[in-house]
Amino acid sequence: MKREMLPSWEELARHKKIIPEINPSAVIAMLEIKQAGEEVQQSVMDVLQREYHLSEGKFCLLIVLHQHPQGIAPSQVAAKVGVAKATVSTMLQRLEREGIVEILPDPKDARGKLACLTQKGRDFMDGLLPAHYLRVTKLMERLTEDEQKELSRLLKKMSG
Repeated sequence: MKREMLPSWEELARHKKIIPEINPSAVIAMLEIKQAGEEVQQSVMDVLQREYHLSEGKFCLLIVLHQHPQGIAPSQVAAKVGVAKATVSTMLQRLEREGIVEILPDPKDARGKLACLTQKGRDFMDGLLPAHYLRVTKLMERLTEDEQKELSRLLKKMSG
């Protein structure tokens, strides 16, 4: 559902009278970035939930595991996905029951564990990812390739 929360230029001008450092163009641009990101994210997640029964968290976890075929410590998964270790632990247990993930002892650390995709999990991701990347590609077709590169450059500049 599209939310319309952008303030008007008039509203921002009133606020600028109180705090002159407010830049209405910056506020509008940031809110448009946020809104566009949410709309794209929602359209992507709708398909993943409907067709693959994946939540955003579970999808992110599976992406991390797919990128680490040799296995990765659950604490590292939590850090990469940006959720609590307990949340990752619960998701891994559920995925393990489904046969998508296995938890193995870490050969380099007797007390450690590694999470990795099973063959079923790899097959699942190998079937899901090409179609996912195609959907993302189609969403981005509204922009030319040069515009996509410029957008990436600008977003990287903003974030750090």
